[in-house]
Amino acid sequence: MHVREFIPRIPGRILNRILPTAMKVPARNANHEWLHHFRPELVVICQAWTDDGLEMMEMCRENGWKYATIVQAASEYQWPDDDISHRLRSAYTDAARAFFVSNHNWRLTEQQIAATISQAEIVWNPVAVDYHRPLPWPDESGGLKLACVGRLQPDAKGQDILLRVLTKERWRRRDLSVTFFGKGVNRKQIEQLAHVLDVQNISFGGFVSSISEIWRKHHALVLPTRKEGMPIVLLEASLCGRPAICNCVAGIPEVLDDGRTGFLSRAPDVDLFDEALERAWQGRNEWCEMGRKAAAKVRSLLPEKPAEAFANRVAQLACAA
Repeated sequence: MHVREFIPRIPGRILNRILPTAMKVPARNANHEWLHHFRPELVVICQAWTDDGLEMMEMCRENGWKYATIVQAASEYQWPDDDISHRLRSAYTDAARAFFVSNHNWRLTEQQIAATISQAEIVWNPVAVDYHRPLPWPDESGGLKLACVGRLQPDAKGQDILLRVLTKERWRRRDLSVTFFGKGVNRKQIEQLAHVLDVQNISFGGFVSSISEIWRKHHALVLPTRKEGMPIVLLEASLCGRPAICNCVAGIPEVLDDGRTGFLSRAPDVDLFDEALERAWQGRNEWCEMGRKAAAKVRSLLPEKPAEAFANRVAQLACAA
């Protein structure tokens, strides 16, 4: 493992700010000399967004190394400028493979670089729940419990949308509660927003290492997200036999059938999400059966061992001429 490290001492960082470009001290491993010595048969570049690995892709092109890239998320709200788009166009079209976690992300990236990525493929991330056996349905005597699972960051995960929906009087009266699971840079802001809006029927469960434990006690996933790739939390909730109420963004409608395995809001909007949550509430007697259908749907799409399937694909690429 070779980690690209920042310059460790604060005085060194301050000095780097004022030195001319030619005299700046590079971070350790910034030029990836180790990679030149390693002489790879294939470089796999995993990216949170479409352009995170651009410099590495360009380095591979310049050195004649075969490379593949994985895109974990893309968003209509984040478009590259003309220069970056031009560079990405060359980087993606020259890749041995461009892996995406959803068809939506694949097609959106093509639009954003104005080019066809003919060597693209869909890849699935591994999940941390039992693939074969949905969990027993939780007791409903304490009311219906929704879990909002994801990092606490509203610009991506949309927790603010859900909080504003829950301010409506009918949701205050109903025997329904929401627990926010996860951690993130905006937890205090979300808690303060809930306080200002006087939303009472929520709690914060923090980070939970066992995802199955969440679904032993909760009846459905609620995901008001604004931008995604393919939410692992949705795949895991479905495999555990839980329906979901989600926004129709990124790869979500590729695995969730509205009215059959869950409920889709047409866009990340308070009124539209309220409408989807209302439909879910009116159909709450069907949630258990919808959860069973959700598990079957995801198993029809997701390989039993996604990591092994991807590893075999990478090995094939490395060995290909």
